[in-house]
Amino acid sequence: PLDGSLGRYVLGKLDFDLKRPLLSTATSIQSVNIYEVMEPKNRDYNSYLKSQDEESPSLSSYEASSYEASYPQSFGPDKMLFLDDIVQSTLYGDASYHESIVHPAMLAHAHPKQVAIIGGG
Repeated sequence: PLDGSLGRYVLGKLDFDLKRPLLSTATSIQSVNIYEVMEPKNRDYNSYLKSQDEESPSLSSYEASSYEASYPQSFGPDKMLFLDDIVQSTLYGDASYHESIVHPAMLAHAHPKQVAIIGGG
C-alpha cells in the first residue's frame, strides 16, 4: 500500500502535525480514502487549535477573540481524496485547476448564475 500516492504522501510521512482518516472504504471496483492532514510547512497546528477552542476558560479574553477563532476556516487541515491510493483532489491545492475548468463555462454563457461541471477531469 505504500507504493501509491496514499503511501507516499500520507501513510509514509511522519512529519505531519495531524494525520486523521475520515473515510476508508472499498467496493469491488475501487478503494476510496479521505484524510485530513496538516503539514507544518503549510499550516500551524497551534493556530488550528486556537481556531477550534474559542470558548476555553484557560484562554485569556485576548486569545478568545483571536484572529484564528474569528476565521476558523483559514486554519483547518487540508483534506485529501484518494481513489485506488492515487491522490485525486485536495481542499487547498486545486484552486487553479478548478478555476481553469469553471471560467470557460462561465464566459460561454450570457448570464451565468449557477454552474455544474461534471466529469471535468
